[in-house]
Amino acid sequence: MLSQGPVNAVSNFVAQLNIAATMAVGSFVAGGTALGGGAVAFPVMTKLLAIEPATAKVFSLAIQSFGMTAAALTIVFSRIPYYKQVVLIATPMAILGAVLSLLFIADHLPRLAVKGVFSVLLLCFALTLAWRIYRRAQHICSQTNITVNKTRVALIATLGGVASGLVGSGADIAIFALLVIAYNANIQRATATTVIIMAVTSVVASVVNYFYLETINSQIQAYLLAAIPVVVLGAPLGAYVCAKVKSGQLISFLLLLIALEVSFTIYELLSVV
Repeated sequence: MLSQGPVNAVSNFVAQLNIAATMAVGSFVAGGTALGGGAVAFPVMTKLLAIEPATAKVFSLAIQSFGMTAAALTIVFSRIPYYKQVVLIATPMAILGAVLSLLFIADHLPRLAVKGVFSVLLLCFALTLAWRIYRRAQHICSQTNITVNKTRVALIATLGGVASGLVGSGADIAIFALLVIAYNANIQRATATTVIIMAVTSVVASVVNYFYLETINSQIQAYLLAAIPVVVLGAPLGAYVCAKVKSGQLISFLLLLIALEVSFTIYELLSVV
């Protein structure tokens, strides 16, 4: 941002205002929920802004490297509770899955298939929230302290990492679903846990994109320069708000976002057919 100079920075921000506005919402979602900023950036860029999925994926991972890292630091230094053991197990496996996906899988899937993967992930996330609502209705309290199966966490994190390499998000959703469904974990602690996992995964994946695959081109850099000032404020704010709001309010907000994204995907699939 500073290397551009103030005039060029403002000019680029205005030119990429749609991206900055998208990430104002995306960064809040990334910091405050178990969905990465890509949960907003990817569908908006591919469906509303007509940007190629490959570009949207690279941007999503790159911008999460800033926004979710800011949120993760807020979680750690504000002492917001999270499941440390899950972070230690899942993070390296999610990184492995993401790197393998970037190097060997992503380029071989068609455009619509990639969008479908993203919508399926969101549907899984919605089902997780529905399961959470059902348990609360049955007066089944969540568990603050949990004991996890290390092999299961590692496997799910790897699969989530593969999805992250395809659409820019996935490790966070997969681990969140596992914690809530299999272990009845506390939703705020599970959210904080997935933010940290996805932040580190996004950083490593973006390093691979930039230095090895060289997919962060001038256009994506322009997007990033416009969005970075937004996300470094929005993500920590989201992390802070998530720790304060009621679970029901957070779930309602997430379900609305998911319903909009899946509706767009279904419409696009029907248009092709």
